[in-house]
Amino acid sequence: MAAMEQVQVDDIEKQMAKLRVALPVWGEEANDLVELAHNAERAAMQMDERTLQRMRRLLQTAAGWHDTLLYWEQQQAAPALSADIRVLRGSLDAMRTEVNAAASLFPGQET
Repeated sequence: MAAMEQVQVDDIEKQMAKLRVALPVWGEEANDLVELAHNAERAAMQMDERTLQRMRRLLQTAAGWHDTLLYWEQQQAAPALSADIRVLRGSLDAMRTEVNAAASLFPGQET
């Protein structure tokens, strides 16, 4: 596999910059969804459909970015870029784990 071309590296770096801006927003969304899930569980209530849709959208978005980051990680990038990709993927995966755990509080609810 040939080393990554500079045009590809520049594009990846631009997309990673957008992802760095989005991650804290998604993190807040994930925290909100986790809190809503725990509150609903304590009250023995089902989460409403709008909240479940938010959860599904967040998980789908995170899954798409996870796949993109994994693909980039498999390319021959400079060590610093590879490290940045792994860090972003780790952060994204941690958020996905939290949201999946919150979703699992509701048996029968597909996310």
